[in-house]
Amino acid sequence: MKGFKRCSNGHFYKEDLQTCPHCSGGAADNDLGKTKVNTTQGGDFDKTQIFGQGGGGNEATNAGGGNDSTQVFGSGSSSASPGRDLDRTYIGGITDEDGSGDVTAAQPRAQRKIVGWLVSFTLDPMGVDYRIYEGSNSVGKDTKNTITITSDHTISGEHVNILFRRDQFHIKDKMTTNGTFLNGEDMEVEKAYSLKDGDEVKMGDTIFTFKTWY
Repeated sequence: MKGFKRCSNGHFYKEDLQTCPHCSGGAADNDLGKTKVNTTQGGDFDKTQIFGQGGGGNEATNAGGGNDSTQVFGSGSSSASPGRDLDRTYIGGITDEDGSGDVTAAQPRAQRKIVGWLVSFTLDPMGVDYRIYEGSNSVGKDTKNTITITSDHTISGEHVNILFRRDQFHIKDKMTTNGTFLNGEDMEVEKAYSLKDGDEVKMGDTIFTFKTWY
């Protein structure tokens, strides 16, 4: 990066300084001007978080390395916030090495293969989608779920489980208060139903369309 050099610990600082202000305890903000390189690490690269407030869309994404979980907090416009435990990773900005000083978002990499999506226009009129991965995917308002939705209070803590195994999808209602409807049919508790491309799933007051290429 033009005008800067890097110390042995990976910190950037102005080339006219003798020592790295980060390592020596100096004021990093004064030396770096407006460019900062921040790194925050989490855990197993398996989750994506969206923290939303106010009215609008869930647009800001905090990508844990694998995005094996999508979490939505609120239904409004979102601001980024890092994961808080070892199951999540927050990837912050990475300084452009071409000398422009621009900070760009890092691209997350999934640890499980993406096999489908839940798409809803109920939570956001512009549409919002949630990734479904191979294996088991839990959906509900609790943060432990693969997909967390807190903007609809009629959704249970763990509302449904979607399983992808041997090229087939299955969905199961997890003893929910307000029930789950598959293509208008009230699902029996803890009974596995086949899930196919284009099926409509209603959880609480929220309607989702299931999409996949299988």
